[in-house]
This record gives sequence, C-alpha cells and structure tokens, in this order.
Amino acid sequence: MSIPAQNQQYENFIIRYKQNIEGVPEYQPDERFQIINDLFGVLYVPIQEIPELALNSYSYSSIPRCYTYMDTGALSASGVTRLHGHPYLKLKGSGTLVAIIDSGIDYLHPAFHRGMTSKILSIWDQELEGGMTEKIPFGREFTRVEIEQALSAENPWEVVPSMDKSGHGTEAAATAAGYSIEKESFSGAAPEAELVVVKLKQAKRYLRDLYLLPQEADIYQEDDIMLAIAYVLRVAAENQKPLSICIGLGSSMGAHQGEGPLNEYINSIAAFSQNAVSVPAGNEGTARHHYMKTLTAVNMRDTIELRVGEKESTRGFMLEFWGDSPNFYSMMIQSPAGEQLSVSTSLKNSTQELSFVFVETKVLVNYVPIERRTGNTLIFIRFLHPAVGIWKFLVEERISGESRFHMWLPVRGMISDDTYFLEPSPEYTVTSPGDAADAMTVTAYQYRDNSLYVQASRGYNTENVVKPDFAAPGVDILTASIGAGAEFAPATGTSLAAAQTAGIAALLFEWSLIRENEPYFTGNSVKNYLSRGAVRDLNLIYPNPEWGYGEDVIIRLQSNKASKINGFRTFFLSRNQTFLLGF
Repeated sequence: MSIPAQNQQYENFIIRYKQNIEGVPEYQPDERFQIINDLFGVLYVPIQEIPELALNSYSYSSIPRCYTYMDTGALSASGVTRLHGHPYLKLKGSGTLVAIIDSGIDYLHPAFHRGMTSKILSIWDQELEGGMTEKIPFGREFTRVEIEQALSAENPWEVVPSMDKSGHGTEAAATAAGYSIEKESFSGAAPEAELVVVKLKQAKRYLRDLYLLPQEADIYQEDDIMLAIAYVLRVAAENQKPLSICIGLGSSMGAHQGEGPLNEYINSIAAFSQNAVSVPAGNEGTARHHYMKTLTAVNMRDTIELRVGEKESTRGFMLEFWGDSPNFYSMMIQSPAGEQLSVSTSLKNSTQELSFVFVETKVLVNYVPIERRTGNTLIFIRFLHPAVGIWKFLVEERISGESRFHMWLPVRGMISDDTYFLEPSPEYTVTSPGDAADAMTVTAYQYRDNSLYVQASRGYNTENVVKPDFAAPGVDILTASIGAGAEFAPATGTSLAAAQTAGIAALLFEWSLIRENEPYFTGNSVKNYLSRGAVRDLNLIYPNPEWGYGEDVIIRLQSNKASKINGFRTFFLSRNQTFLLGF
C-alpha cells in the first residue's frame, strides 16, 4: 500500500506546526507528518477520521489549493544571446542550478544531454511508488549517475522510469536551461546551468471532488509543490550552487492578495541569498473568469450574471466570492428559471444546501464572514449539475459605505470556456502564486511585434502590489517537444515566459555569485535588476497592470564595449537606458 502522501484514502492539511498553543515540541517527520520548513508542515489524516470537509470548518489556507499549467527565436528579443556571446560577460549559467517544478522531464531529449553526459543533477518523481528517505518523503529520486546509466541502456525506462507525459515540464526545462543546439537554432536561456527536476504527483481525488475539478486534467496540489521547493533547496545547498526555481503553474483560488502558505514560502525564499523564484502571471486576461464591483452608500446592491455552459452541467463547478473587510455581504442566487434562494449568513461550521426545484440543481455554500488570514468575507459556492443558462447573484453589502468584492471562477483547464461572467473584468486576474509579493511574476508578449500576449492575466494583486513584475517572450517560442515528429516546436503561455526568466536569473547568479561580483545576491536582487533593466514604451506609464515594469526582462546591449564608471561596469541599453552591474 502506498504511503499516506500518495494514498487516496488520506486527506492532506497544511499546518503551521510551530504555532502550537501548547508550545513548540520537537517535531520529527514520519509518514503521517512531513516538515516543509521551519513554519509549515503537512499532516496526513485518514478520510474516515475527517468529518465533512467544509471550508468554514477549517482554516481556508489549511486545505491545499489546486494548480494547473499556465500555457496555451525569443532569446534574442530578451537580449540573452548577446549575453551568451558578449566579450566581457559570456554568461551562460555556468555553476548555477535551475529547478523545474512541473510535470517532469524527458531526460532523453537532446536538449538535456551531450552524448552520455546529462545536465540533470537529479529528478524527484512524486508519482512513483517509493518510501521515505533522508531526502524525499515519498516517491523516488534518481541521481545523475542513474540518469546517465539510463542514457546508455538499451531500455532507459527500466533504469529511470520517470516520464513527462504532458511535455509541459520538458518545455519549461528546455526554455530555461536547455543546451544550445545550433542545427535547430535553439538554446535555453542558461545553457550551461544544471537542472534539478521535480515531477509533481497528480492532485488527490478528494480535492478534485471538493473543488469539482475534472478528473482527467493535470492538476497539482499546494502541499506537494511546497515539498518540491524544500527538496530543490536541499539539493542546491548540498551542491553549494545558487538556485533559480521555475514553477510554471497557477490557480485563481484565494483572495489574490498574495496570501497562502505557498506564497508565504516563496516570499521567504526570495529574501535569502542565492535563491530566486520565477512564476507565470497566468493566462486569464480574456477568460472572463473574474467579476469585480465597488459598492457605495448610494448603490449598496449589485446583480452578477454568469453563463453556465453545457460541459459544467454534467459535473458542476465552483466559484469563490471575496468581499473586502470590514464589510459583510448577503447573497441571493437565482436560477435560469427565475427561482431565487438566499444564502444563509449564520451557519457557522455547516455547508448550506440550496435545492432548486425547477432546474433540479443543488448549490452547496460555505459562508465565512471573517476568513482567518485575510479578514475578508468568503463565500465558497459549488454547483452540482447546474442547469445551462444564465444564473444570477444578487449581492448586497450590510454596512453602508464603500466596499469592493470579487468573484473568481477556476482557471482555464479547470473549467470550460463556455462558462463565464457576462460583464467580466480582466483586472486582478494574475494567478497564484503569481500574486506573491516577492516572486518574479512574468507575463508574456509576442517578441516579433512587441505586443502583449492577448490572453495574459492583468494585475495588480488586490493589495495593489505591482504584479506582473515584467514581461518576457512567451508567444510561439521554440522549445523542446515530446510529441511525434519534430524534437522542437513552438509553444505559447506565461509559463514559458517564467521559464525564460528563470534561466535569466541563473545568468545573473553566475555574474554576481559565481564570479563574485556581488556575493549577497538574493531573489529580490534579481527581480530589482530585471525591473530596472526592463525596456519601456515611452507612451505608457510604468508600472502598469499589463506590463509591470516593462516589456523585456533582460538588458539589450547596443554595444560590444563596456565602460568603467567609478569601479562599476556599465552596459548601454536600448532607448538610452543603462544597466549597472554593481551597487
């Protein structure tokens, strides 16, 4: 039998184990409890020991959120190829480590090995059966020695049976740190960086059932991503290499304030030397999955219209309502047949069931008047076999004054394109963990004409922290492919933009840490350098919710010469900007 982390009969809870009211005992990890860092841990509890899993019975942040892919000649647009060949710099990521936390990697792809030598330091496959070791809590780990044995084996999969079935992780790894292959006109952003890869296991069925997410989609859960981060940090420390992490996933769950365990973990990483985290802004800008309204003393009510498509009628879907503190909100839900039922605001730890007679639809509602982390009102709504048509939500604030509320549907890939708000807002659609304050949140643009990727999510986060931070090429960029036919193919999405940024971060780590130009370089340092070096349109005001601090994420050198100014090396950028490699 698989251990609890992989066992479908166990539920996972993210806990702050050092905030125990009885003090701080000495915690030791075992199969039922895993330590992530000095604050967070994961507790595995048998399903039969858990009462109804309702969001108003537990802390919202203790139940793992679910994440999926943010995808649907770029390096020269970012200035990376000039850094590779620049006579003073020649930065290619040597001595650095790039981590890909995603769907795995095709380690046989030519972008990741030269002959029988692999650039992959290790792979942790969370899906494969395996026991707890000193380095991993479950699954199997494969070292470079084993990967290189597989490269020379007649049947590589018998030696290292870790596969990337979707190709998403392979695309990200190649974009960030794939070897240069001249005949394919391809190169990763940091072609001499080494790779450490985590293949995330699929989200458990109970979470898919709770959030009404499709069973067939590639969906990953928050605690597994956090354990993956802990693993790659450990590998980097053991090998004494600076680490650039790429997490090409996103979710619309949460208040979009940058809150939540995964976001907090990422923020803590970026504050320390030698670690950076790149994440996508998301592809929700045109998805029509967000609604926003500001209520006032004059207008204290609003009616929201939501079209429900045919695909959702067979299973259902969920949505979240977040109302700004300190106000309280009441809600009435109206079916396409005109039947109205009110959401109770007084059921503390229970799930309210609204049964619509004329359309034979059930709606399950958890009303949380003060969500513990944000203080906001959360209404978590699940539609079971909803009728196709226009559903309405009649919302009223209960305290006179100005307040704002948001409603979010799941991201693309978790819900069909036929379910959407009739009057949506593209603002505040940056996905989590892209709303984390210290993550490098990257949107995508078309490098051929410098236009923003049409589906890219828009910022800021709801606390008005600037998100995205900047843009990178992410439309039709050449990257590794696992499909039949060509080994390289174009791909699109903000995940690819984040992967390229992860490689660029490795180049900056090579310059700052490996070459000892700036020995205390942190993830925040990388983000600030890239924000400062971004190319900006003179007709726009920066930062802005679409581009963040600029169109590009790396310097565009206009000259092969560098000048010395007060001991600092200065490189000249396009549009009369300069970029100082030093303080």
